[in-house]
Amino acid sequence: MTSKIISLPKRSSIKIALGMLLCFSSLSAQEMQDTIIANFNIREKIPNEKLYLHLDKPYYGAGEKIWFKGYLVNATTHQDNSQSNFIITELINRSDSVLERRKVRRDSLGFHNAFTLPATLPAGDYYLRGYSSWMLNEDPDFIYSCNLKIGNSIDNTIISTIEYQKEDETHYTAKIKFSSNTQEPFINTNIRYRYIENGKVKDKGKRQTDSKGLISISLPDLKPTANRSIEVVFDDPEYIYKKVFYLPVFGKDFDVTFFPEGGALLAISHQNVAFKAQGSDGFSKEVEGTLFNSKGDTLSSFRSEHDGMGVFTLSTIVPDAYYAMIKSSDGITKRFNLPTVEEKGIALSMTHRRDDIRFEIQKTETTEWPQKLFLVAHTREKLTILQPINPPSTFGRMNDSLFQEGITHFLLIDGRGNTLSERLIFVPDRKSGQWQIVTDKPSYGKKEKVSLQISGKDYNNNPIAGSFSISITDRQKVQPDSLADNISSNLLLTSDLKGYIENPGYYFLNQDFKTLRALDFLMMTHGWRRHILKNLVIPPSLNFKNYIEQGQTISGRIRGFFGNNVKKGPIYALAPKENIFETTITDEKGEFVINTSFKDSTTFVVQARTQKGFPGVEIEMDTLQYPKIYHKSPFYNGMPTLMQDYLLNTRDQYYMEGGMRVYNLKEVLVTAKREKASSKSIYTGGINTYTLEGDRLKQYAGRTAYDIAINLPGVTVSNGSELHIRNNADQPAIVINDIIYDNDDYILKDIFADNISSISLLRETDTMILGPRAAAGAIVITLKDPKNIPRKPVPGIATYTPLGYCDTVEFYHPTYAFPEKTDLAKSDLRTTIYWNPSLQFDNEGKATIEYYTADSKAPQTIIIEGVDKNGKVYHVQQTINK
Repeated sequence: MTSKIISLPKRSSIKIALGMLLCFSSLSAQEMQDTIIANFNIREKIPNEKLYLHLDKPYYGAGEKIWFKGYLVNATTHQDNSQSNFIITELINRSDSVLERRKVRRDSLGFHNAFTLPATLPAGDYYLRGYSSWMLNEDPDFIYSCNLKIGNSIDNTIISTIEYQKEDETHYTAKIKFSSNTQEPFINTNIRYRYIENGKVKDKGKRQTDSKGLISISLPDLKPTANRSIEVVFDDPEYIYKKVFYLPVFGKDFDVTFFPEGGALLAISHQNVAFKAQGSDGFSKEVEGTLFNSKGDTLSSFRSEHDGMGVFTLSTIVPDAYYAMIKSSDGITKRFNLPTVEEKGIALSMTHRRDDIRFEIQKTETTEWPQKLFLVAHTREKLTILQPINPPSTFGRMNDSLFQEGITHFLLIDGRGNTLSERLIFVPDRKSGQWQIVTDKPSYGKKEKVSLQISGKDYNNNPIAGSFSISITDRQKVQPDSLADNISSNLLLTSDLKGYIENPGYYFLNQDFKTLRALDFLMMTHGWRRHILKNLVIPPSLNFKNYIEQGQTISGRIRGFFGNNVKKGPIYALAPKENIFETTITDEKGEFVINTSFKDSTTFVVQARTQKGFPGVEIEMDTLQYPKIYHKSPFYNGMPTLMQDYLLNTRDQYYMEGGMRVYNLKEVLVTAKREKASSKSIYTGGINTYTLEGDRLKQYAGRTAYDIAINLPGVTVSNGSELHIRNNADQPAIVINDIIYDNDDYILKDIFADNISSISLLRETDTMILGPRAAAGAIVITLKDPKNIPRKPVPGIATYTPLGYCDTVEFYHPTYAFPEKTDLAKSDLRTTIYWNPSLQFDNEGKATIEYYTADSKAPQTIIIEGVDKNGKVYHVQQTINK
């Protein structure tokens, strides 16, 4: 048998594993390979995206800002060349409610902005999400998500704590104590409570605090796993207070899942079986166990090696069954059945040690070798290996330098392109760059200038060039978490796997045998992944519901009286406050798209007509369907180390910067002179606009808007009650609270002066913003109470407020260079001392940054993250001022 190496076209950028001398000769096999190559070429050209957010700190306090830099990269190459120019970021609480949603527009520095945390934000667990519109075509599991601890030392006039008293094995009593920040208990205070389980209210009622400020709530059976919370609200005439307590997992139950290598548990002489043990709280459990067959014979023992994961080897036969008796670190022993042994099947087994990857193809005795068999490997859908397998040569080896760093997906496919078995292998980054951070002094005092010289070079000693961000924090108050997700662990690992990855940063701290073995456990126990390839002959689907948002648009469709599509109908989109006036016409399907640019809270008035100008149409505006909201990772109980001191510092900084104090008091009646109403329509303000408001409207007290209108300059009445401006044959448009109404005059007779904030007369050029409907002028009214709008607007009119981009926020860096102009006595309590979302390097890969220290002399943590022009990912951490 003659062996030869398969040669693939250079344009496909595919490398061949030189150590694999396997052959093929049939033309159909060649055609199949060409089809697979073509399919991967299509996949590689699809502009898939990943998003990672670099935050300035690992935790926060109410009253602070969460500064972030968004890295939207090509999901295959990790290069910063994505086509989307907008990302959406969300701050979400533990109850999965979006507290704030911000759309960030790419500028010369990339994607960067900040969330401002209100002083009243309850302390607890939150998470950030981020995605582009194009990313919504993927599974929601692959949008960016990051858990956050947020404390609050500002809103602390009422303090509540909870303890749990065990009554028996499954029942507990929750004891909640309410006190002031001076430790005085709230006595005889009525409290309303709700006990919620998996989103449903299971119990509710009222309690009154005792002499110690305590209430007791009996909890039901807590043995089954569930998301549980208790919501308490003050039912008090003086104070307003609400708090949600999320109940921990009380039991020590655990579960173990088995993952036979290659997919199924086969009747073969030896097969690796990985396992993962998790507690009821979602975190790993360390376990040890013993394997048995159906007769109860002991086969072997095993134990977990890292975060509840491990592997053992098993020889199986049919029709025998297997189980394990497993004991957790809490001393609980449970029985778990292994998957059913399958009589037929083929499995791909692999080992990865140092830089050597070896594979072996296993099959059961009753399974025949397929006529055609191929080994395929890709890294993030970039095809690397496509090799025919010719039994009995069912094993081989290769060097992992053939693959890019990150997860490589190996598949064993038959002659029809069906996946028979698959395996993930992680290739570490062994070509890390060279970074130097040099200070101009060995140590620094308070409010002292710091100059840093930063130098970055890649593995080949070439100057670094790309997109980078840097944060510098007070290490005494902000303790970085080396095990948490960072840009390297996210882009190379967690962003390509489903399920919760515990302590992802751990896998990037070292490249020793123990770490790489733990990484392989991770590859074997996370079968669900971003790239699901069931058949490699079938072309990938190109049916995308969401588009690449290079620019902003508003879109919709127009339907006629009987629901039919309105073709070539004129569309006018107006946003006067932003000076936006756009027009277009509908297509054959009655659909329209308007390209424009708008900030957040921009309200459009959209007008539509038929081709002949009739207004009797219905406007359906398109709205973005946001992804399902759920937290992917469990929340840790307790607070990070040093966070208590950090929150006290945050409170002092908040008050020092002029923050308002928070009191949990109900509203009281305050008597004061009402300020003059200043609310006006978005359409008013031109040079040809005449407006009545404030005191000038008082003379019309008790009269209608019609009575006021006929007294406006240039307004005449004809045909009984028709209003006209300057004897124009057509009637003016009537606009109430920025919505255009029918042009009959009776609507004005239903509005009274007492509810009018302003009334304006628009003439000539000032009416252009309202479109052709207002060619004869317009009477514009703004009501004090919009609820009193008397009638529905005219058909063919719709108001629309899409999510627009937010304003840029810049980090404030204080300067103490001129003491005579600076209040040096003023406290500087910054914990984020320096933040720059765009660290710029020169042609030699060098950057210089300068900043001033705060009042602390503590060491400072420098974290630099980013990607270079080739898609190489960097996470650099160093401590200065030690």
